Amino acid sequence: MSAPPNHAPDPSWWRGGPRQPRPGLAELVLGVATTSVTEHDAEALLRGVCGQLTQLCGLAGCAAVVFDGSTGAVRILVASHPEAEQLTRLVQQLGLGIGSAAIRAGRDTALEDLTQSARAGLAEAAARVGLPVTAVVALRGADELVGCLQLFGRTMDTLASGLLSELAPLADVLGAALGNIEAYRHSASLVASLTTALDRQGPIEQAKGMLAERHGVDLDAAYRMLREQAHRRATTVVAVAAELVNLSWRATGAMAEHTPVGEPRPRLEVPEQNGGELTAELSPSAATEAPLPEQRGGPAEVESHPAT
Repeated sequence: MSAPPNHAPDPSWWRGGPRQPRPGLAELVLGVATTSVTEHDAEALLRGVCGQLTQLCGLAGCAAVVFDGSTGAVRILVASHPEAEQLTRLVQQLGLGIGSAAIRAGRDTALEDLTQSARAGLAEAAARVGLPVTAVVALRGADELVGCLQLFGRTMDTLASGLLSELAPLADVLGAALGNIEAYRHSASLVASLTTALDRQGPIEQAKGMLAERHGVDLDAAYRMLREQAHRRATTVVAVAAELVNLSWRATGAMAEHTPVGEPRPRLEVPEQNGGELTAELSPSAATEAPLPEQRGGPAEVESHPAT
């Protein structure tokens, strides 16, 4: 006689074993993990995640918040639809609720019934837009809180049925991605600033060298000549230097066109005075003055404002 079939429940279910992930959630995690920081900015990435989470998890809405690293204020806020964005903005404006306080205290997730909130107007607003229950999922990059996901449901069971634990891998990769995006943005901004500074400093250094060679003065005196001319013309040292260099190259180019083949090219010269042109008042008269503070021990400081 054969043994009766075993109808005992699967041990992985009643012992709290691993659950099957929701369809599409693993693909979302993989997509975020493989996102290049040069392909998406933080806002576009988060908006896409909010929309997909709302569909995959049967949520009433989803929002994502990124905090400013220095002040803790909200820097980015996007959501799956306008009602979720408005309610999340109200939650953040009213200060620390149960969820926000929990993740700032180190917890990864927290649930809150907004209709029971004592914060002014929040319970009424949540009931009005049909988003009564919310869960907060912390987003951390390099162990620092960088933002959070604000999930909205119609009932507490929607968010408390194992969903938050399923979202842990997504929270990990999304927090890391946000950290990488911010690092890339900071680096790109720094490179742009340095490039601008070099572009401005280049003509000044060229003009200083030209004037120093022409008048037999040092670089500090040459810079004073540029600054005095900028002051007289109510413009910047950068503009004066750039014009001087351009005039010099044009003059040299015109001479080179008439230089026979095989003869040495003319060297770069400072253009002479010509009917009130740039060098009309450039002179080494100030070359004997004390060195300028910005000239001691380093190159001239780039001026981006009219000389005074």
